[in-house]
Amino acid sequence: MQLKGLNVFNTAYVLADPATATDSDYERVEGVIGHEYFHNWTGNRVTCRDWFQLTLKEGLTVFRDQEFSGDMGSNAVKRIEDVRGLRGRQFNEDAGPMSHPIRPDSYINMDNFYTATVYSKGAEVIRMYNTLLTPAGFRKGMDLYFERHDGS
Repeated sequence: MQLKGLNVFNTAYVLADPATATDSDYERVEGVIGHEYFHNWTGNRVTCRDWFQLTLKEGLTVFRDQEFSGDMGSNAVKRIEDVRGLRGRQFNEDAGPMSHPIRPDSYINMDNFYTATVYSKGAEVIRMYNTLLTPAGFRKGMDLYFERHDGS
């Protein structure tokens, strides 16, 4: 589902002019590059069986880029930012006519899958696994997942 070894970036999200860029601009650049880099594992080395597993690819990658960005700065501040985004975008989606589960039963157009629910809510489901299993248990599970499905 991803193009192996090919990372495509929107220059607005990866280039920052030191004369005009804000801290938020640099954080966005770091997050986007981290997200696309993590797709080398969750999207390239291990890809979706079908489009219904999109949140496994995107939600897991969002979770990983959120953790990375938190580690690069402040985990608490990053978590607050992520929850604010979740409340501002995904909660509105869930409350409206476009509401759907992280793994829809069907689709008319694949483009309709790229939503805050798939990305943000999917990341929160992955985060729940991390919390319930503990970070060490989650890591053990991820290592096993990559071992079993690497290249598939």
